[in-house]
Amino acid sequence: MLFNHGAHVQVDTKRCLNQRHNGVECNHCVSHCPGQALILSDHQIYLIQDQCLGCGLCFSDCPTQVFSSTQWDETTISSDVEEQGAKSTQIFCGYHPAPYLSKEEKDKGAVQVHTCLSAISKGMWYELGLLTGVELRLDECQNCPMKDCLERMKFAVETAMEWLSASGHTPDFSLIYTAEKAKKKKKLQAVSSGLKVTSRRDLFLTLMGRKPGSELMAKEKKAPPGSDERAKRARINVLPDWQKRLEDSYSSHFQEGGSPAYWPSIQMSMECVNCGMCARYCPTQALKIRVEVKECIHDFTSGHCLDCRICMLSCPTRSILRDRQPNAQPYKEQSIFKAPVGKCRICEAETITSQDDLCYWCKEEPSEEDILSDVRKKLFGKLV
Repeated sequence: MLFNHGAHVQVDTKRCLNQRHNGVECNHCVSHCPGQALILSDHQIYLIQDQCLGCGLCFSDCPTQVFSSTQWDETTISSDVEEQGAKSTQIFCGYHPAPYLSKEEKDKGAVQVHTCLSAISKGMWYELGLLTGVELRLDECQNCPMKDCLERMKFAVETAMEWLSASGHTPDFSLIYTAEKAKKKKKLQAVSSGLKVTSRRDLFLTLMGRKPGSELMAKEKKAPPGSDERAKRARINVLPDWQKRLEDSYSSHFQEGGSPAYWPSIQMSMECVNCGMCARYCPTQALKIRVEVKECIHDFTSGHCLDCRICMLSCPTRSILRDRQPNAQPYKEQSIFKAPVGKCRICEAETITSQDDLCYWCKEEPSEEDILSDVRKKLFGKLV
């Protein structure tokens, strides 16, 4: 396998949800890793390279793309399938030998991915479903050390099929567990896919033991404190690349007539005080707050939501309820909450109008009298 013993696997812990909020307790990668090569300790992800089986499941299973590789680019799979232009395409992993075809199947396309099929994201399965009928060759998987990945791969395929139906297309996916013997054995000419196309310079840097792009990273580290570059990096949008591509693909290929798929949803109660914590800590900016004509409006884009619950966990008044609901327009920004706002008389923050004209934080702060009383007790003891 391409990523055996963690070869070429990069871990960007800044993108991990556990770094964003202690209460998230995201453990997708740890709980699903077939080689138990990942450990979550003190909200930090660690890769044990010797135990890595090279399946690539963490690439697709992590909701924020913590794991990546300079050698892996799943978009080459859709490019190769499109170039073949076959009505139906067989897709199989790097361990699977090129299958034999019967005479009737001579026009069928074939793509061999250099790692486990579980490394392919839900969004890529959706893109492939738009291009061709997909036949997944799983007849060699039962004896594979990475067979536990199959359930996650099937979940990804089923989700893609749901999205295809919702966007007005008929999904054509089949899983082949037992291969029929062809009368006239002819090996299928498969295209090798899934590898990133690199320049000669990047190849040279890799051979020299240096990561491509290391000079750029060094320049970024030298960025002076308070610079625009550093400010942008401080609030990184961790939406994975496949989810960004899905928005374009889903919107451009949408047809009326499909049954709406289930997408993340948010319901807000009138307990909301417009403190802004939910929008501030949303890792993908799926939830935003704007103020227009003394009214605060909470906008939500369901297709950008990771279902991470950080908005709910960070809400001090427990005003947010998370769920999944049918949504025919997941990429349309929808207003989910509106309320009149005014200026806090102490900090001048925009807050829900109330009798005392105080925002949530100023209201919760102790009064000056209490602060002075505590200082006196510290200085002079309880007799004061």
